[in-house]
Amino acid sequence: IRFFSGEERHVRLMVHATNGEPFTVRSATWELKSSNQIEGAGECMIDGHIIDAKIAPKKRTTHYLDITYQVADETLIERIEVAVE
Repeated sequence: IRFFSGEERHVRLMVHATNGEPFTVRSATWELKSSNQIEGAGECMIDGHIIDAKIAPKKRTTHYLDITYQVADETLIERIEVAVE
């Protein structure tokens, strides 16, 4: 995704089960990194199968947003590339 410097926006991730079984997202956190340094971190809001992280990248560079979430006995991580202009 693309951000402009100074923006503070919600990044939403919709998760689904590949086998079609019902599930519950138990918890989720986010971590924003640039140049292997953590720029921000926090708890995500969860609305059913939608995970919401509100981020505000500071540097004009490429960041990586890691969203870590728990479903049943599994911990899953999604990485999203965030380009800031």
